[in-house]
Amino acid sequence: MNTDRGGLLSAAILQAKRRRILPLVADIKPISPRDGNLVGLRDVAELARTLVEAGACALSVVTESKHFGGSLETLHRVCKAVEAPILQKDFFSSAEQFEESKKQGVAAVLLVLATTPDPLASALYHVGRELGLEVVVEIHTREELKRAMALSPTIIGINNRDILALETDSGDVRVTEELAPLVPDGIIKVSESSLQTEGDIRRAIKAGADAVLVGTAILQAGDPAIFLSRLIDGGRA
Repeated sequence: MNTDRGGLLSAAILQAKRRRILPLVADIKPISPRDGNLVGLRDVAELARTLVEAGACALSVVTESKHFGGSLETLHRVCKAVEAPILQKDFFSSAEQFEESKKQGVAAVLLVLATTPDPLASALYHVGRELGLEVVVEIHTREELKRAMALSPTIIGINNRDILALETDSGDVRVTEELAPLVPDGIIKVSESSLQTEGDIRRAIKAGADAVLVGTAILQAGDPAIFLSRLIDGGRA
């Protein structure tokens, strides 16, 4: 297992862009409060390999257990299965969690501003960077973008849905269309959630997103690999 993937998420996104390939991060989220069980009985290690082989430039793995059914065991199995950069998604609240993330071998961690007050967000951001992790700062509103900029982030995730509602709201790519143009140049922008079609992805990229993160639509597809490849081929603006 590669235990030092720091910096590889942004590198994977930028490399795909240079090759004129849509940078798609495939999200492994066991359960969606909105859409139910997404992984089912599938082996997560095999699923991870399938998604990378189909063209995902990176993977994200949800480890939050109460609402999304994730676990560190799932993360561990995915990290062992693939060499692609991995983003860990959770509601982080302590430096010890980031230390465990580093131990597992992830490239990046998600810092959700909607659930993290500014003093803690600042502390966690700097701990993550000191550990060699990339910290994807997630926003959903203009106010959260202002807060994010105080951290001098290198990657911003724009969640098209409201995480405070556990992403059960009707948010869509219009959130990216509103916020992406406001993010300064030089910061990688990832449009997350509510991306169902090639058209949704084209809108996100046209708005200024450098990459997209797609989970539910891929995991619900009859053939996730074929569907993921179709999104990559058809989602380029």
